[in-house]
Amino acid sequence: MIRRLPNNFLGWIKVLHSITGDEVLQVAGLDSYVFLCFFRMGIRIFLSMTVAGLLVLSPVRYFLTGTFDKESNRMEMFYKVMTGSIRTAAKHDDADPTGYLIVCTIFTYVFTAIVYFFLFKETAHIIKTRQRCLGSQRSVTDRTISISQIPESLKSEDALKKHIQTLGVGNVEKVTLVHDHSKLKALFDRRKATVEKLEQLYSSHYGLEIHILKKIDVPSTKVKLVTDEWDSDDVFPLLKAFDSKNREKKRPTGRITWFGPKVDLFDYYGKQLIELDEAIVQLRREADFRATSYAFVTMDSVNDAQMAAQAVFSPKVFQLITCLAPAPLDVNWDNLLLSSRSVFIRKNIVELIIIAFSILLIIPIRYLSSLLNVNAIKKIWPEFGDYLLKHEFFRKIVTGLLPTYLFTLINIALPYVISFLSNLQGLVSKGDVDLSVTRKNFMYIFFNLFLVFTLFGTLSSYKALLTDTTKIAPLLATSIKSLSLFYIDLILLQGLVMFPVKLLQMGDLAFIFWQYVICHAWQTPKTYRDLFYKPAIFEVGLILPQHMLIFIITIIYSVISTKILTSGLVYFVFGYYVYKYQLVYSMVHPYHSTGKLWPIVFRRVCLGMFFFQLQMFGTLALEQSFILAALVVPLLPTTIIVLVFFNRNYVPLLFYIALDAIKTSGESVETDDSDDMGSLLSAADGQHTKPSTGRKSMVIRTPSETSTAQLDDVEAQPINVLRKRRSTIDETREAFQNYTYPLLEEELDGPWIGFEGDNIEMVQYDAEDSRILSTVVHKKNTRIEYD
Repeated sequence: MIRRLPNNFLGWIKVLHSITGDEVLQVAGLDSYVFLCFFRMGIRIFLSMTVAGLLVLSPVRYFLTGTFDKESNRMEMFYKVMTGSIRTAAKHDDADPTGYLIVCTIFTYVFTAIVYFFLFKETAHIIKTRQRCLGSQRSVTDRTISISQIPESLKSEDALKKHIQTLGVGNVEKVTLVHDHSKLKALFDRRKATVEKLEQLYSSHYGLEIHILKKIDVPSTKVKLVTDEWDSDDVFPLLKAFDSKNREKKRPTGRITWFGPKVDLFDYYGKQLIELDEAIVQLRREADFRATSYAFVTMDSVNDAQMAAQAVFSPKVFQLITCLAPAPLDVNWDNLLLSSRSVFIRKNIVELIIIAFSILLIIPIRYLSSLLNVNAIKKIWPEFGDYLLKHEFFRKIVTGLLPTYLFTLINIALPYVISFLSNLQGLVSKGDVDLSVTRKNFMYIFFNLFLVFTLFGTLSSYKALLTDTTKIAPLLATSIKSLSLFYIDLILLQGLVMFPVKLLQMGDLAFIFWQYVICHAWQTPKTYRDLFYKPAIFEVGLILPQHMLIFIITIIYSVISTKILTSGLVYFVFGYYVYKYQLVYSMVHPYHSTGKLWPIVFRRVCLGMFFFQLQMFGTLALEQSFILAALVVPLLPTTIIVLVFFNRNYVPLLFYIALDAIKTSGESVETDDSDDMGSLLSAADGQHTKPSTGRKSMVIRTPSETSTAQLDDVEAQPINVLRKRRSTIDETREAFQNYTYPLLEEELDGPWIGFEGDNIEMVQYDAEDSRILSTVVHKKNTRIEYD
């Protein structure tokens, strides 16, 4: 159980800092740990660079050039370069001395070495953590592979199991063939709508007694109907035969169709719910569902699953394609019904839409970048440009603050559109969708909000680049220098302003206020429980890309500006603690991609290094130092070599579990005290109390479910002793799960009429002698569902 935060103002920072990686894994999961590793790596890289910049680079720069930073405002030179006169702009009067350029060349190599050193060091650490964590697990997910493109002759569980056994890849424990449950899902969709209408009827007819933000005798949140006419053993009065003595309010009536007769709404929806439940039970009993070409195969051991996932089962192309299975909670069951052709078409259409969307946004972003230059503004709007030249205060607002705020708003809003489109691709798991959103959002942000914003400041720059591509490096170098003040404002704005807002989760608070205060008339006990019990979802695909962009921007400016290096360091320090707090205490990342986020981070960092080296090449070429520029050229293929080396040697360990890392049940291995992973060593003890049904939900564990004395005893042990590892949140979610279609085991609960903590009160319906009978049922429900 995670330690509590103190009530004093800043005491929580000390407790948050002391939380180890082991504890982060236990309460937030492996993906969250990898996310925080990116910020930790950024802190180490920028701290090393900042120290070098403050102690060596800036003093040398001041001694040789008279300035601490080479990020002075060169808007006039930038404007000349973007109008095509690059050579003229290069021959400016304040050319840098050769000694300073030599120092820049040396530090280009030094900073490149620092980035690659910490990048590979963090990669090795993540691989070690991942192998230890996953190698000690024995859940169904770790022993299951997925097989797609199954031929007709093997579309039965017995035939497929027998075929796999004959291949000699291991012993098969269970084969779960995916069937087309569209009819069942349609019934559950109708049932869900009916239950929601009944809950709304109960809430509006009786009203709700709400104890959420009040101090009451009961220790937990409480919401129930305002009525004393019933208790848990009585028939619920709203569905009794009509009796005026028991009724003070008139039963609600309404028309189901526009011109239909008025009906008793409780009776109508009650009968409809009973009919739907009977149809669902009958459909489940018949089990007449069409088999698809997709199956989940659970092996006897993790070793067999890892080998089978990498094996080629069929000599025919597009047949019996194997891969590791996602967790049952992560499966997009509807997408399993799509054919490979349909998924291929969907993915390409979404890619084309996003590409077209990015191209169309070049025009407004070009005008946004024009706000940075008064001359560009004057060219578009002469009167407004002259006004800005005469009024320095408004000129600073328009050219300094306004582009930064507009840039940030675009950066925040548009990724949601890409996230929506990515969910239409037909990917099998939610974790894959999250990774896809991360890739697409980064490419959009990097291309539109960095390259286009930096390179294409005016229409003439398009012509200059299209007519001569050799101008890209000089233009990039010149525009980078001229935009340094903008990027300082951007980094400080997001670091000093946006992070505190994210820490307070103002968006979530605004949503709660909207639902609780403004829309209270439409709320039901279930929606109130979701509103106050369900933590906000931490969506990596919407959050990480903008931080990778800030990382790249800081790297590109590392030699030019120590101010931006320092700002980047502050940014990543703030980000690390803000997101560590959110992931441990206030938010949840429910999708489990087993740390596959890191290859995306690694490749994007290498992309940033390529542009850093290209920018330094252009800077030296602009200063007519062609020999020094030539010395930077070898760094460009070095980045490609690093990527090839990473893909060949590191990527397999970030996707699969090494057989040597898979420990036998009950085996303990000595911990490595060189990191803070603590006790990530052997199989979990399995402290779960009851099985789950396979629904898309999370089990919220209470303190009573874990022995506090046992945890204290484990904490008291030295870090390098042999001991068993406690379960992580990923194992807790996947415990007792299976790959049965969730709606086959979904409980047919009635509408909720109240809850107190985890104790739910609901109405169960029954039909007898053409009458609708209902009783109030108490049930404990600890699950919080995530769609």
